[in-house]
Amino acid sequence: MRLPPSLLAAGFGAITVFGFAPFDFFPLPILALALLFRLWQKTAPRGAAWLGFCWGLGCFLTGVSWVYVSLHDVGGMAAPIALAATVLFCAYLALFPALAGYLSCRLASADFYRNAPLVAGLWTLSEWLRGWLFTGFPWLALGYSQTPPSPLAGYAAVLGSYGIGFLVVLIAALIALAPRRRSTWIAIVAVLAAGILLRGMDWTQPVGKP
Repeated sequence: MRLPPSLLAAGFGAITVFGFAPFDFFPLPILALALLFRLWQKTAPRGAAWLGFCWGLGCFLTGVSWVYVSLHDVGGMAAPIALAATVLFCAYLALFPALAGYLSCRLASADFYRNAPLVAGLWTLSEWLRGWLFTGFPWLALGYSQTPPSPLAGYAAVLGSYGIGFLVVLIAALIALAPRRRSTWIAIVAVLAAGILLRGMDWTQPVGKP
């Protein structure tokens, strides 16, 4: 029995959380996004927005469930109200990957390699917007999933968390859009190898006595 795409997208969002601490399975966000982007290829912009929303709902309900604990256990809010507030909050957060999905499919072209940076840029823009709008909530920004031993951790001092998040989505988009092209894997290996080299650099030096 095949699962509906919306349920698959929600599942991909939920497993993304295991790429963050304390689990640190850093390849999972890349894989989960690549699978989501494969679903996007088979649908129209509105369908991509819905799948992006489902992905976000799965991700945030799994990774931001502590909001319920804060409201109910710590704040003393009644359980039904705390649960409803948590679900509504996660639904709001899910609007940002939905926006990225809609725009990605709306602006897509026939060129796979043009679409990959487009998807990565729009997703990163949506994450930045989520971290800024209404004072922002940058929890579970993809860049934070790539801590050591991830090769992408080497870019932290150069690009910051949003830059690393862009690379995560770029790699996922390349895998999803052009998995059989040799140039895809050459580009991915080059990005990872550069990250490994950057991890070996000393970006700070002590000055004076501690």
